[in-house]
Amino acid sequence: MKNIEVKSIHLDNNEIYTYRYYLGGEKIMVLVHGNLASSKFYEQLINDLPKEYTIYAVDLRGFGGSTYNRPIDTLRDLAGDLKLFVDKLNLKSFDLLGWSTGGAVSMLFTASYGYLVNRLFLIASAGVSGYHSYRKDENNQKILLKSKQEISFDPIKIKQLEALQKKDKVFYKNMWDKAIYNINKPSPKIYEKQLDESLRQRNLIDIYHGLNQFNISDYYSGLSMGGEEVKLITQPTTIIQGEDDLLVSVKTAKELKAAIGSNANLVLIKNCGHSPMVDAPEILLNVILKNH
Repeated sequence: MKNIEVKSIHLDNNEIYTYRYYLGGEKIMVLVHGNLASSKFYEQLINDLPKEYTIYAVDLRGFGGSTYNRPIDTLRDLAGDLKLFVDKLNLKSFDLLGWSTGGAVSMLFTASYGYLVNRLFLIASAGVSGYHSYRKDENNQKILLKSKQEISFDPIKIKQLEALQKKDKVFYKNMWDKAIYNINKPSPKIYEKQLDESLRQRNLIDIYHGLNQFNISDYYSGLSMGGEEVKLITQPTTIIQGEDDLLVSVKTAKELKAAIGSNANLVLIKNCGHSPMVDAPEILLNVILKNH
């Protein structure tokens, strides 16, 4: 096992970022986690990557050990935090890997600060026009939630928020079992620690709203007109998508590949859900190393 340090750093926007750090060789990789997660979810990948990689896995604002002094308005705020982070550490050239919500943050970062990014990896990423929140009407039809207020009043989101506030580990284990770890599960010891990390989140509604409004496409999403930032992602990009993902569809991944263009490569993994780190760690590692 590698010696993975947990460190903190003060950013210039009055936030404190906690991150996991492994000092390896000259290759640098920055890892960005998803919703209801933290950098802890990357510990196995950090251990699996060759020792020539120096790795920074961040806790985004409002997640894990990082602060949430100022609520975010959009996911762009998190991409801005990441820029402050890499500037503070004087990182000038690195690979960037984002999982789920972290994929959206990583795309925004790359579109704005692409001169820093060598390769972009998007794992089960939110789509080019976001990840929308819905409610069910009396006929069981999906109705798009169009504002932060509507999201905050949604019964499902209320239950999730109450479970966070009550530190209800059973509720979240049931949710992870059904929605994310539908193929494989971490060992009981690791799973318990991951659930503890999930319960540290302080920005749930803000993140759902950010995902709802996220749109870097060239079309109207039903909520907002895309800003076409996806066209600014010119770095070699690898999209890694489980075929059995219950949250992000293969169709969404294909649309993302098409939007990024010829510099994007889509890798579909059989018998894999929303977390290739758990369902297909060897395949994930090989894809990262192959697409060097």
